[in-house]
Formats: sequence, C-alpha cells, structure tokens
Amino acid sequence: MSRIAPRLALLLLLSTGLSDCGGPPPPVSPESSTPGEVASGAFSAERAWSDLEALTALGPRSLGSPGAGEARRYIVSALEQDGIDVETVTTTVDSEDLGTLTLTHVVARLPGTSTDRLVLIAPYDSGQYDDFTFIGANDGASGAALLLEIARALAARERHYTVEFVWLQGEGRLGRGSETEREERWLGSRSLAAQWAEEGQLAPIRLLADFNRVCDADLRVARDLGSHRVHRDEFWTAARRLGYADAFPVDRGYESVTASHVAFREQGVRPVVAIEDTVFGGDEAPGLYAANEGDVLAHCSPESLAAVGEVTVEAVDAIAARLAKIDRFAKTPSAEPEAADLGEDTSRSPAGGEEPAAGTGSDEADPA
Repeated sequence: MSRIAPRLALLLLLSTGLSDCGGPPPPVSPESSTPGEVASGAFSAERAWSDLEALTALGPRSLGSPGAGEARRYIVSALEQDGIDVETVTTTVDSEDLGTLTLTHVVARLPGTSTDRLVLIAPYDSGQYDDFTFIGANDGASGAALLLEIARALAARERHYTVEFVWLQGEGRLGRGSETEREERWLGSRSLAAQWAEEGQLAPIRLLADFNRVCDADLRVARDLGSHRVHRDEFWTAARRLGYADAFPVDRGYESVTASHVAFREQGVRPVVAIEDTVFGGDEAPGLYAANEGDVLAHCSPESLAAVGEVTVEAVDAIAARLAKIDRFAKTPSAEPEAADLGEDTSRSPAGGEEPAAGTGSDEADPA
C-alpha cells in the first residue's frame, strides 16, 4: 500500500483467502516459532499476520462467546510454546445490563533486572452487534496478534525493566442497545486497573502502551492528547527512523483517543501511550469499516502490523534506555544529566494526561 514502506509490499502475499470474512479454519494450536526465529529478536510481520488470521478465523469473540474462550486459549498456547511465562487473571465488574461479570485476562511477563514494569496491553475480544456478525479483525484482534509477536521479539533481547503483556477481555460493545451501551465498554481495563490499584501494582509501571486498530490497510496512527508526550514521541521518532512516517503522521493533528489506556490513566498512571488508528477506512473514506461488518481481514494489511511492530520494539528499547539513564542518575547524581531527561520524564507522578503545543488539531470521536 502507498502509506507503508514499500520494502514490505511482498508481505501481502503471505495470507490466503483475504476476501473471505471468516478466513481459514483455525489451527488446533498455534505453530511455535523455530529457535532461530525467536533468537533473532526481530519483529516478524509474517508471524503476526498468521496469529491475526487464526484469531479472526474463530469468528466473533464477544464477551461470553465460545470464540472468546478459543481466542484466550490460542494466546496462552502460543506464549507457552515460545517459553514465555503466562497466567490468566480474573476480575469482576458490575454491568447495568448483565449484572456482575467475571472477566478473564491473559498476562505474560518477561523478567528484567528491575522489577519496574513496561506494560503493553490490547483487547482480545470483539464487540457484539445485534444487527450483523462482527468479526473485529482490526478492532479487537489486531492488537492481540501484534502483542504476541512483540513478546517473541522482546523475549530474545536484554531487558533492564520487566516487560508485561496483557490481553484484556471485556473491552468491546455489549450489544444490548441500552442507553448505557457506550459507557459499558472497556469493562476489562477498568476492572483490572482498579484491582491493580488495590494491590499496589500501579506504582512500578514506567510505561503503559495500549494497542488496538493497528492493521488498517491505510494505517495512520492518531497522536493521542492524553498520552505521555515524551513516551509518545519516541514512537514517532522511531517511525521516522525506520521509514514509517506515513503510518505515524505528524500532519493529522492531535486527538483524544478513548481506549483501554484511559482506565489506567484515571487510576493515576501517567506514562500511558495509545497506539491506534481511529479512522478505519483511510482518508478518502474515513470510518468506512469501523464498527460494522466490514471489519474483516480483507481490509487489513501485514504491512501495517510490520510498521507498528517494528516501531514499537525500537520505541520500547529507547524508552527503557532513557529511563535507565534517569534511574542511574537518581542513585548516583555525580553529573548533571541531559535537561530533556529530567525535565520531561514524569513516569512516577500521579497526574493524568497533558496538553499539546499550541495550534494542534481538534478531537475526533471514537466510533460507537
């Protein structure tokens, strides 16, 4: 496609049956990566796309559906096959429509020399719509597939900080058509953020990055107003360095992205970053495939997964290196550090989002 680096154009040949909404039959279990692939530490768009194919082939994965359970088992099996520590965590939340719900999240950890955490989150379920079958390839499955491959890549790298991956359940529309429908999305992130707050697990978080809607064939990631400015800009810097500036544009203005990261920000986690394309369909037809039956594999691209995956791996490394430098200075302040390091990093402060520079663009509503 025109907006992503052409060196990855051949990746479009990796998938079969792109015009089929359901995709190929799901495998019994994911194919494990070979030792050579995992040891490389590089993000593989081919493997990420294979995971996306498998997840979308399960069909709808709405809360309580068989597909949601199958998706969870697929994610756990993939992580176990790659030797990554994984567990399921349950939270409860009260829904006005459905009463008390028990949600099951998947949590994987890559230990570092520090117990401070870099947390990457994504939903694995899909929304429920009563009028049509919603596959949720982009909205619901893309971030989940992306995180699986990022976990494989980072598992082969040296890590100063512990890296944690969370696949959330309960993030999509419930499909009950009530007045509280919109407010009752993101139940999983809200319940997990509240539980972590009670358990004291929020303070060690130095970065929390949220991924969803990242495989649009005409990818343009939104610059979120509520994201930590310095951490967010590491992603855009990495994109320019890697040749993915079109996928992470600077000319689109700023937006207020409403997604899973908001629940953690509301609990006092400041270093959040949202990575999401809020316009599914491209500039010529914005929102064409958002929240409807068009959210299928045929309108997604492995090139987009490659762009976000490669950028994320590099950005996470850069953020970790900068934080480690600040931490070393805090322990032994023998020399004045760079002003940008001390002046901009606010990873441990309790406040919420931050305002952009003057002259930024207007907000854009998230599709219901």
